[in-house]
Amino acid sequence: MSYVVVQNLAKSFGDTLVFSNINFTIEKGEFITLLGPSGCGKSTLLRCIAGLNSVSDGHIMVEGQEITDLPPQKRGIGMVFQAYALFPNMTAKENIAFGLKIRGEDKELIEKKVKEVIEIVELQGREDHLIDELSGGQRQRVALARALVTRPRILFLDEPLSALDAKIRKRLRYLIRQVQKDMGLTTIFVTHDQEEAMVMSDRIFLMNAGNIVQSGTPDEVYTRPQNEFVAGFMGNYNIVNEALSRDYFGTTSGLKTAVRPEAIFINEKAQGVECTEKAVPGKIIFKQLLGNVMRYSVDTKGAEFSVDVLNSNEQIYNEGDEVKLYFTKSEINELRA
Repeated sequence: MSYVVVQNLAKSFGDTLVFSNINFTIEKGEFITLLGPSGCGKSTLLRCIAGLNSVSDGHIMVEGQEITDLPPQKRGIGMVFQAYALFPNMTAKENIAFGLKIRGEDKELIEKKVKEVIEIVELQGREDHLIDELSGGQRQRVALARALVTRPRILFLDEPLSALDAKIRKRLRYLIRQVQKDMGLTTIFVTHDQEEAMVMSDRIFLMNAGNIVQSGTPDEVYTRPQNEFVAGFMGNYNIVNEALSRDYFGTTSGLKTAVRPEAIFINEKAQGVECTEKAVPGKIIFKQLLGNVMRYSVDTKGAEFSVDVLNSNEQIYNEGDEVKLYFTKSEINELRA
């Protein structure tokens, strides 16, 4: 049996249904991300598994044990929130040790465990500072250390990085992932940030309107979107209607298609890549420099395509240039309704 099993889970607040018929399994040591827009039910789902919210129906099992009706403190779960939830009148070290003291663990053992986890989250030299004396990133490390020090069966992270600036977010997501791998922690991470989900996860569960609409590895979810919502949420896909898909790509399914900007070539087919036979004429109507990538908007009179090419001095197109587009065959994704 899988390490975590969720069966037919449902949650309502009064007459408002948040989600229903949620089913998934998680293997021991996996890093799972619940990804989706605000209001899709991902945080409520996490809180139900953690025991912070009751469930309306369904079952939750960890290591073969039914935990659906257990109180949170008996589920063996460590939680890290966006808002830290730290005690301002305590030092970083005292905050980290709090859960162990509540358990009544030996003082020397607490000191040893706290010292170990402070090194893991790289807080050496800051352990005797009060919370108000720490930066946002350091406070989040304290919150992470407090969750880790109890050696939880599962680590839950609910939007822990969203209040931090971009540079600190990148550093902390790398740290969290390394700690998770080193400790072999089964982890469920909630975010609305696609980039975070892509770089941190073993698998992504993409949610929309209370449903898991697609799950898989980051590569699977990004490169093989199953419907228009996934294609729209996971990147800058070009969505092509049924008629143009038939005309441009030769599809016969009567479905819309999605093509990534980097899977389109301007004027020349890429070597070693099988492209569509038909060259689609268009005009450059806009260009935008995105670091090492130049993004062109190309009007084909039937649709407007975003095309990403590596920025180089070898070939730069200008607004108004007439061009031809070629599409990578293997990257044309048909979308379910």
